[in-house]
Amino acid sequence: MSVSGTQYCAKFLQADATNDDATKGYLNKNTSLTVGSCSCPTCCGLGFTKLKTTNGLPDTTTAVGHVIDSTGANALDLVKGGLYFGGSGVGVPLPSLVPNTLTDANGFSGTYTKVTSCAAGSFNIVNTSLADTAGAVHPNRHCSSAGTANPEYPGKNGCLFGPPLAVPNGASSATSTCVINRVSTNASGTGGCDGSANESLPLASDLYLTGPTDGLVPCPLCTGGTCSAGPNAGQACVAESSPIPGQSPAANPTSHDCPPASAAFIGSLPIAFNLSVGTQTKVSQDLSAQPFVFFGFCGQQFTPSFANPPVPCTADSQCTVAPNTKCRQRNPGAFTVGNARTITMTGLSPSCLADGAAHNLTLVSVFGIPPSYNTTVDGSADLPGPGATSLPGTTQLIP
Repeated sequence: MSVSGTQYCAKFLQADATNDDATKGYLNKNTSLTVGSCSCPTCCGLGFTKLKTTNGLPDTTTAVGHVIDSTGANALDLVKGGLYFGGSGVGVPLPSLVPNTLTDANGFSGTYTKVTSCAAGSFNIVNTSLADTAGAVHPNRHCSSAGTANPEYPGKNGCLFGPPLAVPNGASSATSTCVINRVSTNASGTGGCDGSANESLPLASDLYLTGPTDGLVPCPLCTGGTCSAGPNAGQACVAESSPIPGQSPAANPTSHDCPPASAAFIGSLPIAFNLSVGTQTKVSQDLSAQPFVFFGFCGQQFTPSFANPPVPCTADSQCTVAPNTKCRQRNPGAFTVGNARTITMTGLSPSCLADGAAHNLTLVSVFGIPPSYNTTVDGSADLPGPGATSLPGTTQLIP
């Protein structure tokens, strides 16, 4: 349609989670449908070389997904900007809220990827290196490559993804954790001038069990330009996120200038993060050891003990090493819903990126979380099990 000579277009996308890879359960089925007679002007040939994606504040009043139980009823709304994890036995109040990303003094914000092979309105998404984000105050906080050194976290390589993520547990403050996300495999995917996007961004989520010392403020805060806790307590910092409205006690703003204590580190979780603006759906299975399994791992039948390193599975036949011969989660279901049959989330796609301006979008991902092998964390977060998140924010093609 057109109004006052301006043309508007609409595109609806769908991306379903499947088990085509029987060992990992990756999300890998993506289709699209263009609606209407108009089309988005091509962005190819206009000098765009990068795609910037930022996170906005969560909105707990807006549902972007649902957990459907075995009767077909909606058992749980999944809100915008929420992070969900675990099965029916999760003891952490859900959702944890994903912080937004602020702009640094040099104008950098969020995560940057590169745009290549743009033709007929479609392009490939590849990773950026430190050289590609060299203008940022901290280039390693905006690139999207594995293997990049982080001076904030010696020995833990991979471009940092977002600010430190606080996971407070009001039901048991001693189990609160601070999560530092790093890129573990180079970003890759496809996108379009029309705002379509499907991106693989596997992460290593470093867990810091800070609850025993810092309680419900698990990541050191950066307030008034000073770190509140951790090894840099009292030192200068620049906040990378904003206070989240309604969050009590305040677990933000955080900053990588204020890392958690290294002694609180308990391990890293590999997260197969696959982000899209369409719909992602995962359906649970009823297996011999357990019903309502979304993401199985080889373990024992009657105890929450799992193979180390983790062995993803979709059937007992893939679990061949005793005593871990059963495919299961820690507890059945998803996000406190024991008889959960389906997890579904739908993102928001911008209508057109060809103007080079920032446009609203919401990226979603449904994924499996392996065990951390820390009894405190696995018990409270109910791991291994499913995970799901949505990232509201903006996206923009830039030269």
